[in-house]
Amino acid sequence: MKDLFKLYQKLKSLTKAEADLIEAGDFDILQEKLASKNEVIAEIDKVEQEDYFAQLALSLTKDELQQKKTKLHNLLKEIAELQAQNMQELEEKKKENKERMISLYSREKSIKGYLNSDKYEAKFFDQKS
Repeated sequence: MKDLFKLYQKLKSLTKAEADLIEAGDFDILQEKLASKNEVIAEIDKVEQEDYFAQLALSLTKDELQQKKTKLHNLLKEIAELQAQNMQELEEKKKENKERMISLYSREKSIKGYLNSDKYEAKFFDQKS
């Protein structure tokens, strides 16, 4: 049986790497990391938690078992916080890209206006952008 704690640690490291890729804007590698992350999540889903903790209970003392549960709980909290931060950063990147696209689109209008020399729209669009 796979160790849930190790799987969650792997998930945490992938989530941290995800944050760096979001900040760098490297969305191709981010997509690969997300695929790896989904594989780890699928492995976690395969683990029967009742069996896992029953097996731990047989091999650890009561205090050690409680410590393991606490560490696992804290690890899950950290992953959730990292994931929330990543989602927020992605939303910010989305807004930045949207603003850039709007800016480029307005410049495109003014450039197209100058291609038609017999029309006065170029001056209008140029003044607007």
